[in-house]
Amino acid sequence: MVQSTAAHHLHAILTRVRESGKGQYVQGWVSVLDAEMSSAEFCKRHAEVVNLLSLTIQQLHALPDRSRDRFMRYVPAWWNVVIQPKANWADNGRAAIQIADLDLLDHLESAADIILSNLAGSEGAPAGTDLSEMSRQCQEWVEILEMDGANIDDAIKSQLISQLRHVIWLVENVEIFGEARISGEASRAIGSLAQASAMVGEGDPERAGIWKRAFMSLVSVCAAFNRGAPVVRESIETGSALVGEIANVVQDIQS
Repeated sequence: MVQSTAAHHLHAILTRVRESGKGQYVQGWVSVLDAEMSSAEFCKRHAEVVNLLSLTIQQLHALPDRSRDRFMRYVPAWWNVVIQPKANWADNGRAAIQIADLDLLDHLESAADIILSNLAGSEGAPAGTDLSEMSRQCQEWVEILEMDGANIDDAIKSQLISQLRHVIWLVENVEIFGEARISGEASRAIGSLAQASAMVGEGDPERAGIWKRAFMSLVSVCAAFNRGAPVVRESIETGSALVGEIANVVQDIQS
C-alpha cells in the first residue's frame, strides 16, 4: 500500500528533523522544510505540518474504539514535538536529535499503519500515485476563473483561485506533505466549485457547459486518485446530481 496518510508524512518529517544532525531545533526544521526561519514560506510549510497533525487526530477518531483510545494518549506528546511551546528553538543546548524520542515516533508510525489499514482508498489514505492530471485540472480551473465572466462575486472567485493554487502547491510538495493533504484540499475545492457552479446562470448555456465539463473532470481525477482506480460512471452521475441539487437550492433562495 502507498503510505499516503497524514500520520505517515508527519512521522517522516519529524524523523528527518531528528536525524538532520543539526545543533538546534530550528536548524533541523529549516533543513527539512527547505525554507528560512521567520519567512512567510517557512510559516506556510510549518502550518502544513500542523495540518498533518490535525488530520491524524481526525483520522484516529475514525478507528475502532480500542485503537483510537490507545493512540489518542500520545496526541499531546506529538503536538509538543511539532510546536515545542516551552522550548527555545534556537537554543544551542537543544540539538535536533532531542526533538522526539524514537519510542514516540514509533508509536506515531504504528498509528499511521493502523489508519492506513482501516481507511485505505479513502480521502484520508488515498491509493493513487499519479498527481499530474490533478495539478493540470486545477490549473485549467484557475485559467477559467481568471478569464471567465460568470456572474459570481469577485471575492468568491478569488477564494476559489486561492484554493486551487494551494492544491497545485501541495502537489509540487507531495514528497514533504503527502497525498492525504492533497486529497483533502482537492475535495474542499470541489465543494466550493460545486456551490459556485450553481450560481452560473442557465441564461448562458455555453459558459454553464464549460463549467460543468471542467467540474466533472476534476471530480473524476479526485475520485480516481482516492481509489487508485479508474472512476466508474456512477461517480460522475453523483457529481452531476450534486450540482443540480445545489442549483435548485440557490434558485429557491433567489426566488
